[in-house]
Amino acid sequence: MTADTSRSAIELGGHGSSDRVPVVFLSGMLADQRMWQPTVDVLANACGDTGHLIEPVFCELFDQDSVGDMATAVLDSAPDRFALVGMSMGGYVAFDILRRAPERVSHLMLVNTRATEDPPKIRRRRMLLAHLVAENTPFKGVNDAMLDDLIHPDNRKDAGLVRLLTTMADDCGPDVFKRQSKAVAERPDSTAVLADINIPCSVMVGEADRVISPESHRDMANAITGASFAVLPGAGHYVPLEAPAVFAHDLIALLRR
Repeated sequence: MTADTSRSAIELGGHGSSDRVPVVFLSGMLADQRMWQPTVDVLANACGDTGHLIEPVFCELFDQDSVGDMATAVLDSAPDRFALVGMSMGGYVAFDILRRAPERVSHLMLVNTRATEDPPKIRRRRMLLAHLVAENTPFKGVNDAMLDDLIHPDNRKDAGLVRLLTTMADDCGPDVFKRQSKAVAERPDSTAVLADINIPCSVMVGEADRVISPESHRDMANAITGASFAVLPGAGHYVPLEAPAVFAHDLIALLRR
């Protein structure tokens, strides 16, 4: 799929016509701005200079152990008004941002995420796993069993993708893993937030996401007025890495709205 990303083709809803759109990218657990580099590359190749289209803002969520503190950190560093992209854990933070400062968000993209909270049993299991994994030496935040659930079977033997996911996790390390696990386990339920979203919104999920089901994404999209919804073939839990061209196309389509 080829994105029409020429500057004249884009109406920047909620932003001045001569301005670049600040897009705040919030990654999932054990990931950093490398999660978004394929998207940035697609946009750069399509329009010659990504800066002509968007202003990427990468907010790393490494130092906080609650979704609320993560949201505060993003709001403290982000531009006054911005489009917001939340992937997995980043989606949980996006919901908290919408609770606190909905007027600052012009567009919303929710990717491989959910609005519901963890039930108590899952919460306890998540914290136990975080403790066990973090105590292992050497630390290994992503293992083969996890990768089977995280990425599409067709991408399972993609050495570059596997290397990137494991490298990002290793670079984050056990302390970040414990903090992020606590934040995710204790996140509030955000279901009530969905009905209040009145900005252009896109919900995306990979067809093979075994962490958060496509069906739950459909339910989430149905609860948001006017939200678009897409299930991406050939992708799992890491849509921005497994299907960057389609992801970039959907981002541009969202910014036109």
